[in-house]
Amino acid sequence: MPRSHQHPREPRSPDHQGLSEEMAWRFPLPPEVANQATGLQTCLNPGLWLDHFTEWEKRHGELKRAEASDKRRRIPRSFTLAELRQLLSAYRNRWDRMIDALRAQNYIVQKFTLRAASRVIVGLGAGSVLETSIRLHRIYGFPIIPGSALKGVTRAYAELVEGKNESDLVFADIFGQGPPQSQAGKVLFFDAIPANPANLTLELDVMNPHYGPYYQGSEPPADYHNPVPVFFLTIGPGSEFLFAVASRERDLAERAREWLTTALTKVGIGAKTVAGYGLWSNGVEPRESYSERRKTR
Repeated sequence: MPRSHQHPREPRSPDHQGLSEEMAWRFPLPPEVANQATGLQTCLNPGLWLDHFTEWEKRHGELKRAEASDKRRRIPRSFTLAELRQLLSAYRNRWDRMIDALRAQNYIVQKFTLRAASRVIVGLGAGSVLETSIRLHRIYGFPIIPGSALKGVTRAYAELVEGKNESDLVFADIFGQGPPQSQAGKVLFFDAIPANPANLTLELDVMNPHYGPYYQGSEPPADYHNPVPVFFLTIGPGSEFLFAVASRERDLAERAREWLTTALTKVGIGAKTVAGYGLWSNGVEPRESYSERRKTR
């Protein structure tokens, strides 16, 4: 039959594929993939559960519209299993080797650990098959905080709180300058990664907007609108992460670390910081700041 006259491809029945009803229709997978997709119920990768294992509803021929928490309830939210601990340990070892390689090239690396003092959500508005998302490692599925986000919150803190801008030489050296100077920054901001699988958790949270039609611009706010809960995953309080910045100039690395640490502990990172999310704690007595040391020299 010519291609122009072919009918849309219909999904094959589970019996035809020799698969169980649950396996064939639970996930919208091509037949050749579904035949190989065994053990989905024991998948330990939160990223796969969140981005790909969205259930398919045969009756309506679309992604299942069940309560959002149903899907997220299957996502592993603790990383204490032996397989996950081993995976995280290996990844941290590679991260440490990268730091060592930079130090061997005469970079000054400022590495430190912070603990989430509240729930943290980075990547809430990222593209997702669901209403919300969270930044997870693309391959391994554990939560990370991208270096670009850390650099952004550090720059925002320096501008809004410290009152710095590109006319300040230290600020320009750390973050770079736009045209016409077009200078690259001299400080590297690394992705923050989990430091300890024992206390790393993902927690389910919920937003409950009461005036959906008003936010969509179709109706004025009113008490008769039905609240529609929106579930999302967060990094749980107490989770420890490794942070690092590096530069060939010690003063720049120390100043970047100071601004980054203060931004994370005083301002927060990610979504909903105004509501108290995204804050971190170092769990130790504050060290003498870079500016204070400069005054004593």
